[in-house]
Formats: sequence, structure tokens, C-alpha cells
Amino acid sequence: MATSRFFNMPPFASTWNKSKVSLQQVNITSNAIQKTVRFSVINCSLKINHAQPALNDEIRVPSVIKEMENEEITSPSVAGRLVKGGQVFQQNVSVRSFEIDSEYKMSTKAIMNYLQEASLNYAKKLGLTIDTRFGITPGMRKMDLVWVFRGMHIEVDRYPCWGEVVQILHWTCASGRTGVRFDWTINDINTGETLVRASCLAVMMNKNTRKTCKLPEEVKDEIKAYLREDVEPIVEAFKYSCPQIEAMDHIKTGLTPGWNDLDVNYHVNNAKYLDWILESTPDSIRDRHELWKMNFEYRKECLKDDVIQSLSRVVPNNEKNREIEVEHVLRLESGHQVLRARTVWRTNSHSCRGINSMKTIF
Repeated sequence: MATSRFFNMPPFASTWNKSKVSLQQVNITSNAIQKTVRFSVINCSLKINHAQPALNDEIRVPSVIKEMENEEITSPSVAGRLVKGGQVFQQNVSVRSFEIDSEYKMSTKAIMNYLQEASLNYAKKLGLTIDTRFGITPGMRKMDLVWVFRGMHIEVDRYPCWGEVVQILHWTCASGRTGVRFDWTINDINTGETLVRASCLAVMMNKNTRKTCKLPEEVKDEIKAYLREDVEPIVEAFKYSCPQIEAMDHIKTGLTPGWNDLDVNYHVNNAKYLDWILESTPDSIRDRHELWKMNFEYRKECLKDDVIQSLSRVVPNNEKNREIEVEHVLRLESGHQVLRARTVWRTNSHSCRGINSMKTIF
């Protein structure tokens, strides 16, 4: 469940007043690097649980969001809210126990799922979703088109910990004549620290021919009011050469998707690919390091009956500052490549163990 930072009800309260909470903006300062917004609470009769951060804590957001004096200042709902005239989507979420790893940190797969969820909620808020068809505009429905990811780039500065509340900011930009670029940040809601940055190129695919196509003018007209112009990617893809298949020395075969791995278009969910590349990543790396940077190049769609081979190799002579780069390829048994990827790993020094005096309960 998404969590608001503005008030926290006592967990066992039996009765409470349904009084309105009114937020008043009392000070706004801005510079080229960050924006600081302070709020105070007025006319509030709810009992505040100060186990949560005080309401006058500062929230810093990236400079991509400019002045918002004319925006309605409200707490983001479960489905999030639109800011900056509808060009930015904002949503708060709490890190839950089934989204963490053995170090109490949000898993990388959970991060990828939240990025996708923010995109779908954004389209829904804009009124661009038809019925229950995620992210499908009227024009796309008419031409049997869906969005597919072509490439994704993620950098994790710090993994959110169990119980932390983070804020996701998401916006969309034009990318040439063929697609759009999605950008996200995940920020610490208390300090404004940017924890995760991600960019993704999305293109159109025809559901019948299964081929990508140019962005039709009709669809472009539907979304152009919400596309940001002349905004640099929040994270740049790092350059690397094509993977050397013949040099791949860590191989896992016989990988198949389950029903729970399929999305509404009967494709394998993008986050599942991460599971598969980790299958062939050496244990010595996974046990002592954490994922820092991920570069994914989606080559071919993966369907429910496909059988996947996962191949990896550690890039030689490229270890610096205790960083390790690994090349990955996912391919069908026929040899057709489904995914190319490059991951960068750093020493695992950001454990969340011990935070808030957590105790082992199992």
C-alpha cells in the first residue's frame, strides 16, 4: 500500500475524527540544483503520531520539476497524483517485507516493477488508458498497438530499506520519430536524497504482426501535451561493445517462464529477465557485491513456451575501485537473442540489517 508522509494513524485506534487536514505552503526557495518546499499543518484535529518524520521536514526534488506554486498541495493518493501541469507523476510507496532481499533492502526486481507501475498509473491519471488495457490510448487501440521496452538503464545510489517510505517521480519525453523516453527517480521522502535513477526507451509494436513501428501521428497527438521537451535523460546509458558469445563461460540452460511471469500482453515481464541473468552470474559476485548499474537491451519478445539460455562472463581487466562488470546474454534454444545486458557490481556495504532495531522473527 502506498503510504502518505503527512500523518500516521495509531495502529489500533478504534475511533477517530474524520477532520480535514489542510496544508499551507509557508516558504519556497529555489535554485538551479534543487527546490526546497516547507509545509505546515493548520486546522487539524487528528492526533499525529510523531514516530513518523515531522511535517516541517524539507523535501528536495530534482531540478527537472520547476516552480510548482500554482499546483494544488495535497498528499499523493494510493494511485499518485499529477504535478507540473500533468507533465510529472508523483507517488509515495512503502517498502514491504515481500519486496526485500536477505539484507532487508528493496530487491532490484521490485524496483523495476515499481518503475513500470508508475508508468501505468501515470497513463491512467492522464485518462489515456482504455478500460483495463494498461497504457493503451484510443488511437493505439484502433491500430492494435502496444508499448514495448527497447532499452532500460538503471543506477542505484542506495537501496531503500524495509519500512522506508520513498517517493517516485516519473516523466516522459519525446525520443526521435519512433518512440518516447521514460525517466524516473526514486527519492528518500525525508531527505530528498535520490536513491535510484532510471531511463527507458519505449516503442510501438503491432500486436498482430509482432513488429515495431513508428509512432503514429494520431498517437503522438494524444500524448504530446504531456511530453517534456529538451530534457536530458536522468541517467545515460554507458557504452559497451557487443557481448562475446564465444567467451561466455557461465551458462544456465532450461530456463522457462511460469504463468506468473507473463504480463497482460502474454509477454514475459521485463523484470523477469533480471532473474534469468542472475542465474548465470557467478555466486562469488552475487554473495559479496550488490548491483549498482544495469544496462538492458531488449532484442526479442519472450513468450510463455520459450526455453531460455542465460550466458554471462566477467569482463577481464576491468576491475577498478572494487567494481566488477559482467556481460550477459539471454537467448532462445534456437540461438536468437532475447536480451543483451551489462551489469556493474560494487562491494556490498549498504546493508539495512539492524535498522530500527529489527529482530529476527523466524
